[in-house]
Amino acid sequence: MTAGPKRAGGARPDRRGSGAPPDGLPDRRRPGGGRRDTRLTAESALLGLVAGLIVVAPWTRDGYLLLLDWVSGPHQAVAAGLYGLDPAALDALPYRLFTHGLRTVVGAGATGWLIVLCYFPIVASGVSALAGGGRVRRYFAALFACCNPYVVERVQAGHVAFLLSVGLLSWLLASAVWARRRRVWFAARPAVWYALAMVVGPHAAWLGGACLLAVALLPRPGRKDLVRTALIIAFAGCVYAYAVAVMLNAILTVRVGGRELEAYAPHAGPGGMLPTLLSLRGFWRGAADSSPQVALGFVPVVVMATAAVWGLVRLCRRDPVAGAPVSAIAVCGLLLGAGIHGPLAAVYRWAFDVVPLFAAMREQQKWLALTMLAYAVGIGVTAEALYYACRRAGRPARVRVAAGAALLAVAGAYAAVAPSLAWGLGGSVRVSRYPESWYTADKIMGNGTGGVLFLPWHLYQPFGFTDGRTIATPAGAFFRRPVFSSDAVELGAVRTNSDSLRTAYVQRLLADGVTQGFGRLIAPLGISYVVLARDREADEYAWLETQNDLRRVLSTPDLEVYRVEVTGTGRVVGARTGGYDEAVDLAARGVLGSEAMLPGGPERGPLPSAASGGIHRVTSTSWRVHAGAPGWVVIPEEWSSGWAAGGLPARRTAAGTVAVDARAEAVTVHYTPWRWLRLGLYVSLVAIAALLLSGLVEHRRDLLRWWNTPRLERRGRAGPGEPEVRRPRRPDRSTSSRRRGRSGGS
Repeated sequence: MTAGPKRAGGARPDRRGSGAPPDGLPDRRRPGGGRRDTRLTAESALLGLVAGLIVVAPWTRDGYLLLLDWVSGPHQAVAAGLYGLDPAALDALPYRLFTHGLRTVVGAGATGWLIVLCYFPIVASGVSALAGGGRVRRYFAALFACCNPYVVERVQAGHVAFLLSVGLLSWLLASAVWARRRRVWFAARPAVWYALAMVVGPHAAWLGGACLLAVALLPRPGRKDLVRTALIIAFAGCVYAYAVAVMLNAILTVRVGGRELEAYAPHAGPGGMLPTLLSLRGFWRGAADSSPQVALGFVPVVVMATAAVWGLVRLCRRDPVAGAPVSAIAVCGLLLGAGIHGPLAAVYRWAFDVVPLFAAMREQQKWLALTMLAYAVGIGVTAEALYYACRRAGRPARVRVAAGAALLAVAGAYAAVAPSLAWGLGGSVRVSRYPESWYTADKIMGNGTGGVLFLPWHLYQPFGFTDGRTIATPAGAFFRRPVFSSDAVELGAVRTNSDSLRTAYVQRLLADGVTQGFGRLIAPLGISYVVLARDREADEYAWLETQNDLRRVLSTPDLEVYRVEVTGTGRVVGARTGGYDEAVDLAARGVLGSEAMLPGGPERGPLPSAASGGIHRVTSTSWRVHAGAPGWVVIPEEWSSGWAAGGLPARRTAAGTVAVDARAEAVTVHYTPWRWLRLGLYVSLVAIAALLLSGLVEHRRDLLRWWNTPRLERRGRAGPGEPEVRRPRRPDRSTSSRRRGRSGGS
């Protein structure tokens, strides 16, 4: 076998398109290549941890971190979506279980900032492994992934789970590139990172898929690349086994349509859409209330984008296996990040309407996360090249000075963003302490299955204890009783994206303005208390004081609590034929009792009915109806055809709850889709565990193979099929001196 022509530095050309080692460095400095690479990755993780601590340090004090979409409280529990009962919380169920377990161990307050902190070391180490190279390249790449406008916006918006999934995607990219270099049929570690990212956030399914396709197709894909990518996607997709149960059982999910696509479109800044996206901006909230604003001028944006592009071009030339896919996802992030306002608008609308599950990407600017990761790698490559240009003695002085100035300019881009991120987003967000009146209200209401209706009726609203910042209504995380609050996003033409009949019922009651009988009308929902926060709009709910079926039990300057004096659940026995309008009319005339209002249903006396009770919750998905008078039983749960009571007929009430025509004996009402959803969740958890185990086994095998390789071979030889790098052998000093002696004597 004859040796092929060698390149400078001793590297042989790669016949399969892997190219020479990056920047002529030995293969041991590639991602996953050896001890030094592992040490540098660990150092980058430590650097990211320090950066994260600088961000969350003010939030570690006593209190709760309350952001736009990230709230916490003393009684935060697993959402009803875990059981298929809350359409807005049906995604990322394993992650929700993990955060609940973490809250149990360290408390809700610490969990709030710990999850935010996790992003920084994860993304720093992942980007470092992807970028490769020496310390300068890795450190600059890791710091940029931690400190950039995209991260500032997402942290302040409370998109914590999404950021965490992006951090995991950086490891997906690094492991996918490493798997392609090895040219194996299957790699467990990319599947592990892909599965973990999807477990944390559903958007990672599409973002990670784009990353895997880019690595598989660029440059010049082979059969192994395509098969490996297909297997990775298939095995990682098992973590969403519970989604099959959701679809087969017709469980209610969030309603997403064309109006949402318009409402969540990226927001163009003063320079237009392209400059906005190039600066990693464009968050849909734009200039809305409480939107994150990063003070990033024109010059830092130009420096940042130029350094990223130059570095990616350099990486493509020197290491196309890593450079080509990373550059591709940068372009992909920009094109798809523009969404319906970009060149791919028609394609995006078509995919949104036709492709299954693509509705998860209704917020188009989330695609820009791919560009952010690519920027980090490109800027790291550029910084390393400038650093060595400054130190190279053979260069002219003016070149070295210019390289030093350029390196300082790159560092200046970091300095422009850091004040908006460090120390609690520049000091703009502090931990909040709930008012004493909230604790008093919780003590008065106590624990129980009777719910709390929280007003004002908004999903997002400002509070005095958040310094006027708009956050998601935190009542559900604070009170011990189940809280019924608005899920209306109220964004432009989109008032709500919920299919909940109960929510629509209360929304209509409040919009129409009920004059009397409000307590009687909300009693079928299982509401026992009405809580009104007086931070704003208190005057609009002054009519609560005039209701004869509500009794005020607490009044403070910032909170009022009313107890509902009537009940409308359990064995109500009677039933009327009628819907919303009939119920409101009967309540206004004071002739509505506890009977069930059944649209198109049969009537049964006595009317009005005064009966109720005789039920108790057994589990989160079942109710026990005690023996009693035969007739209709109202269960305060969202109506679904999945509710069953041993063959007894169930109907929907006007309030959107469940009614069962029961006999005199006791019976249990079950939510039947839960058993299938539970099975799917078990399969998902087992799939995650199996992937983690296979990833550890694969990693251990690689470590043993590396350790058992002879030292000289380990220095100069990479994995199977990779270009070989041989270091020149140092001459033996004693031999050289003897040769010089013989030469001098002759």
